[in-house]
Amino acid sequence: MRRILSLLLAASIVAGCSNDDTGTSAPAGPATGPVKAMRHADAQGLADKYRTEAATTLGVPAAGTPTSTLGSCDGTHTFTAITYGDLPVPADQQPAALEKLRQHYTAEQYTVAPAPTDGSTALNATTPDRVMISIAPEGTDTLRVNVATPCYESEEPL
Repeated sequence: MRRILSLLLAASIVAGCSNDDTGTSAPAGPATGPVKAMRHADAQGLADKYRTEAATTLGVPAAGTPTSTLGSCDGTHTFTAITYGDLPVPADQQPAALEKLRQHYTAEQYTVAPAPTDGSTALNATTPDRVMISIAPEGTDTLRVNVATPCYESEEPL
């Protein structure tokens, strides 16, 4: 699962620091315009919002305390907010839960990656404000929700 978080962070840094603040998905190449400025706490709140949205959509409480962190992007004043948390979902109910989230994200006009064809069950989506969400099984009866914001500028030190 650390691999998914690492991939999510890497994708966020590559796509989120692109300077494009209007797209609904990760841009394919460099875009023009400044990186949006945001306070650390506001960016972390945004990441937390999408983690909570997954739990609310499934009607389950989050298990334990979520992990939240800030990661450096490509400079001393750019950062991404990352959070992840677990949702208790029995293994036999996980495919239905992931499909419910896929339908919810599609209805909310998130960009949802096609379902994997390699047998994995990960769900990946990007919100209109370019927050990346990845949800996949973690152990037997848990879904792990990983969320990463695009890169923002801040004068606050990491």
